[in-house]
Amino acid sequence: MNVVFLDYDGVVNTAMWDDNGIDCRFNFPSDNKVNNFQAVQWVSEFCERYNYDIVVTSTWRVYDNYIECLRNGGLRGGIAVLGRTPEIHGGTRGDEVMAYLQEHTEIDNFIIFDDYSDMGCLSDHLILCDTRVGFGMPEFYKALELHTRMQLEKERTKF
Repeated sequence: MNVVFLDYDGVVNTAMWDDNGIDCRFNFPSDNKVNNFQAVQWVSEFCERYNYDIVVTSTWRVYDNYIECLRNGGLRGGIAVLGRTPEIHGGTRGDEVMAYLQEHTEIDNFIIFDDYSDMGCLSDHLILCDTRVGFGMPEFYKALELHTRMQLEKERTKF
């Protein structure tokens, strides 16, 4: 099983101008959707093309509508959102991802899409996004490169 550990703010929810050009802000869970449709489409394309499911690492995961916010932001229907990482008070995002991985040994490959680099020993699985623009074409190709490396490593260790 392949999994993308997905943050929202700075990845699929970025500072955007409203339709009137008056207010530039991030969306919040109360808006019931992430706001960067283009970033969500790039994430969707990666997940569909290379068979990845999503686990949410965002602080939005504590709200009941965390999956709905992603779907309402444009996540394609065929992509499974498996759940969310646990909250580890005093821990890093990397600690939370590691805890999820330890509970879910069925995960073969994983990639982390985040705008923070607090991944510790998992930093080699991180696709770091620019908080101002989120996940776009450059990050898509970096994720593809990482995915390809993991596939090659898997093939190499088969023998």
